[in-house]
Amino acid sequence: METDIKYIKGKKLFNFKLVAIGLIFLIDFNVNTIDILPDIFALILISAGLGKIWYANENLANVKRYINIFYIAATAKLFWNAVYFIFGSRAFNGSLILLLTFLFSGLELILCMFIFTNMFKGFETYFQISGSISHEKRSDSVLGFLKFFIVLKFILTVITQIPVLLSDNTWDNLSMVFDRYLDADFVKNLLIPPCFIIQTLVGLLVLSLVMPFFFDIAKDKNFYDSVKSRINRMLINDNFFSLKQTLNSAFMLFIIGSVFLVDLHIDNINILPDFFICLFFLSGISRISKTNPDIKNTKLNILLLINFIISVLSYTTGTIYRLKEAVSFIGENVNLLNILKVSHNISFDISIIIFFLIFIEFYAYIINFQRKNLEFSVRYLNKYLTLSEKNFDKNSDNIIKISSLAFCVKTISSVLPEFISFVLPNWEIILYFNSAIIITFVFLTIKKLYSIKESVYSYYNK
Repeated sequence: METDIKYIKGKKLFNFKLVAIGLIFLIDFNVNTIDILPDIFALILISAGLGKIWYANENLANVKRYINIFYIAATAKLFWNAVYFIFGSRAFNGSLILLLTFLFSGLELILCMFIFTNMFKGFETYFQISGSISHEKRSDSVLGFLKFFIVLKFILTVITQIPVLLSDNTWDNLSMVFDRYLDADFVKNLLIPPCFIIQTLVGLLVLSLVMPFFFDIAKDKNFYDSVKSRINRMLINDNFFSLKQTLNSAFMLFIIGSVFLVDLHIDNINILPDFFICLFFLSGISRISKTNPDIKNTKLNILLLINFIISVLSYTTGTIYRLKEAVSFIGENVNLLNILKVSHNISFDISIIIFFLIFIEFYAYIINFQRKNLEFSVRYLNKYLTLSEKNFDKNSDNIIKISSLAFCVKTISSVLPEFISFVLPNWEIILYFNSAIIITFVFLTIKKLYSIKESVYSYYNK
């Protein structure tokens, strides 16, 4: 704890100049569904700019939680942009593009609203304490401008994709009415320039109003000192505050990572790639290591890194092979298609085996983490434990058996269609039950992770 306090005294807690710069990337500019200013850069800058301010109050703590969720959406959006940029619109039908555009834009709308609403609410208290009345008066209008642009950006982004909803017959009728050939692509190309211009101009206007606000509070020493004083008191009075915050974010990453174990296909493309499991698990483990450096599992980290590479290979080759117009991209080379297919099948099967090994090591890692915190609470906090609390690992054998079944089902579901589609006319029902098993396994995993997190919390709350 002393190390934390020295660190706070020696370094600046937060720097809102970085938040102001991050807004340039967050108030992004979409060109035909491609974000030319990726949100991920905005989140990195905003996170660095906010620093440790989320210790100050609950609203600012919520900002961090929403930013962590936004990281997931921004990473998925960046991946989608890369796929779209490489293969172009010809590889995807209009309804899929509209669905993904609406999904990512909607998530961005909701998360931005939550982030900035909580951020400005968190500021209000310290504006009053520090006597920064001018900042408090400006904050409402600044937040209003931000909300206005966030909603406008969502509307303009979705509008450019709306034409795909009209049928070919409707376009034929419209073409006769206007005496000009019309189709979805033609109208989209007409809508994109004005929407882009409007979004750019309004975005620049909002930046000119919002950025000075963050630069001004970055220079306000009274505001900084009042927030710093609160954070220091928080850390001194609650020795386990940092541990709880880290625990909450780490387990949130584990839970979100587990969701990617489910395969959700839209137009033969899996929009929940397995390799994201590795990224979220590595990120969660690194957060736990900050507060519990003695809890290590080198084998788990190595397996996650190896499987990340193999899963990316499996997903890339499988996606290219399954694309409807894959042949148009690689020519009529059947051998190359076969190579892609074999490469995907082999790498996918290997990745599933490694994921099973990862699950075993991860379960041991989490149980070890729980045991270490339990021992600490018993030894230093004199916590009394009931018999049931001591036997938290009594179902370990059953958990391993259930996980082995789930990963076997996941492997079978990838090869099943190719081998039995010509034997069983209703083979899709089998895939349905396979998916139900995987979803049930993910649900049980999330439930177990949540119960372990609550148990560790209870060691310090009682």
